[in-house]
Amino acid sequence: MTASAIVLTAALLSWRADIEAKSGTQLYVAVVEHDDAANTYTLDRATPNRAQFASYLKQEGFLDQFSRMYSVMIHHKEEGRNAFLVMLNGARRKEWSGNEEALLAHEFGHAWIKAEGYPTPIFVNNRWACVGIHAGDITQHVLIRTEMERRGIDHKTFWLKSLEEASNQLEAGPPPPESDRCRRVQQVAQLVDIALGLKPGEWVGQEKYEQRVHKAMPEVEGTTREVVEYMRKHNMVNRDEHREALKFVFEKLKDLAYARTNDYRVYVTLKRYPHVT
Repeated sequence: MTASAIVLTAALLSWRADIEAKSGTQLYVAVVEHDDAANTYTLDRATPNRAQFASYLKQEGFLDQFSRMYSVMIHHKEEGRNAFLVMLNGARRKEWSGNEEALLAHEFGHAWIKAEGYPTPIFVNNRWACVGIHAGDITQHVLIRTEMERRGIDHKTFWLKSLEEASNQLEAGPPPPESDRCRRVQQVAQLVDIALGLKPGEWVGQEKYEQRVHKAMPEVEGTTREVVEYMRKHNMVNRDEHREALKFVFEKLKDLAYARTNDYRVYVTLKRYPHVT
């Protein structure tokens, strides 16, 4: 079932049916509209279980993360209610319009991960919500990419387009403020996805993008290297290894968010004392 006139392709309908059959949980899709003047988000009124899902849009930690995303998948559980909802960010409609299959497939993948019984982080509504979200993304995306390809869903065209946009934004805008640790956590997740999900030469803009990241946020590079090295040595299909990877990545991202990494300390020192070498 969908809201806001989102049409599912045959591949998505098939995947949704598999997810619902495996999990016993219905999967819905809805657009969250954004009022630019008031800077508020409103969930489509036709959305099933709307009151429960709309409550997330009142949580500061959730909204901070959602505003940075094209979409998100929520698994809401309470007594007598259990459902998945994919929320599309209407504020960024111009960026994802025309690429709905790839975008929805990505979020269906997160529901599929839950249906398959893989360990997943619990969302905590605080300023560090990004740590759990991106730790889950890094470990789950390995499996989701493989499953999308198995189902014949083109996810790379939109992914490469969004990476080009991210690269251009890095070039055009100033680095994020030092206080925005979640932006750095998000950046690590993006770099890890590129390292694990793209073949050498598949994205012609990769080298330029990595140079721009180095210029804007050099403190993320050490964490990225550690996570990539760990992930390449472990099998995310194995649930025990998946769980251990989730713990490892979570701790590494937490250290970055709390500015406990050596790279972050060096970065801050150089920012404050440019003469230090």
